[in-house]
Amino acid sequence: MKYILKGKPIPLKRPKLSTRPVPHAYDPQKHIKKDSQTELRIQHGYSKLIQDPISLDITFFMPIPISLSKKKKKQLTGQKHYKRPDLSNLIKYLEDIAQGILFRDDAIISTINAKKIYDPNPRTEFIIKKEIKDEKEKESA
Repeated sequence: MKYILKGKPIPLKRPKLSTRPVPHAYDPQKHIKKDSQTELRIQHGYSKLIQDPISLDITFFMPIPISLSKKKKKQLTGQKHYKRPDLSNLIKYLEDIAQGILFRDDAIISTINAKKIYDPNPRTEFIIKKEIKDEKEKESA
């Protein structure tokens, strides 16, 4: 199953603390997450939540800086992105928004293959593959 989230890849931000009117924690990305979750719901349709072990193959297509010349932009397309945001926070955001829509708990993810590359069309693309649970299932497959 392949999914595409349009727009600049988003890293997960830590919860913020507020002291007014009473001390509490809040999610600064609440509205952004809802938009991403809506996009995933539309793509997933009425399919069931995945409960078997899965692997994720994720590509984060990062925007190319506007200040570069056309020649440098063309050279940078497809090259590795090694600046902020860091890969682990991008993955955490994706796991966070997919939980409850694609799968019940992100603990079922057994393998993640992820990369960040430059692209003039920023987006996040990921493929979910079901993993074989154990050796007995491998033999019967």
